Amino acid sequence: MTVEARRRGILRDPDFRRFWTADLLSQLGIRLGMLAVPLLAVLELTASAFEVSLLRAFETAAWLLIGLFAGAWMDRIRCKPVMITADLARAAFFASVPVAAAFGVLTLAQLYVVLFLAGVMTVLFDVAHSTYLPRLVDREDLVAGNAKLAANHSVGAVAGQGIGGYLVQWFTAPAAIGLNALGFVWSALWLRSIRAVEARPVPAEQPHLRREIGAGLRFVVRHPLLRPIALTSATTMLFQAANNAIIVVFLVRELGLSAGKIGLLGMIGLLGALVAAAATERISRRVGHARAMWITALTNGLGFCWSRWRSRDGGSASTYWAL
Repeated sequence: MTVEARRRGILRDPDFRRFWTADLLSQLGIRLGMLAVPLLAVLELTASAFEVSLLRAFETAAWLLIGLFAGAWMDRIRCKPVMITADLARAAFFASVPVAAAFGVLTLAQLYVVLFLAGVMTVLFDVAHSTYLPRLVDREDLVAGNAKLAANHSVGAVAGQGIGGYLVQWFTAPAAIGLNALGFVWSALWLRSIRAVEARPVPAEQPHLRREIGAGLRFVVRHPLLRPIALTSATTMLFQAANNAIIVVFLVRELGLSAGKIGLLGMIGLLGALVAAAATERISRRVGHARAMWITALTNGLGFCWSRWRSRDGGSASTYWAL
């Protein structure tokens, strides 16, 4: 990328623009599916809270099973074919849902299989996409490129919730999942149109994936700062995942919210996260990074405790809008 092009913005680079568009479509698809599939299970398959929670477990299991391996593997292969394959595979998996629903044979077992396989493809796509960026743009453009892709993550999280809820409400959950499948196909086409040739990485003389993964884990465990940060993040994600696994069941069956309102509720919550992200640097400078993390974890926990207390005390959906 020339200095003049860099001055005008990285989105002026046609190959990066195609990559950025594919990533945005992928992020929207992931978030749309995270809402549409649980709504399908609750509204049309009358799944129990435990059965709905299993959907989330199958969706994220791939990160535990192959996440570390995928990171080491992508350093040794071309990433663009992996991303295209992952998009097309996710499209096929999710397209099977509306087809089965149209013939009246859709079951929870199929949803579990679809989410697990799509989760595997999502792990491969996300890791490949992070590895691919330094191969696509110059070193001087990495910061700008990462910033654009991070914005995609935020936009996908916010828009996917609102769009997904209303798509389910207007067109039914199977139809929304079918549209999601088309989005993954569109993402693959954008990736296919990238003209830059990706060089094959030079393999290590003696590759040892297990040794590299083990060294990385030992480094984190022994580091005095990374270890508590990793444990805090893992604990927070554990309980947030538990909440997210059953929140749709609660909002539908206890509060009687429509799919559109549930999507809007999730979107407003994520808008709060965007506001917090904009203020994080200023808060950290004022109170210190460690203290800011401690205050955030404590406040997050107290907020969820308050919401649960309000629900037992006759609270309504407004409690969750505030949270």
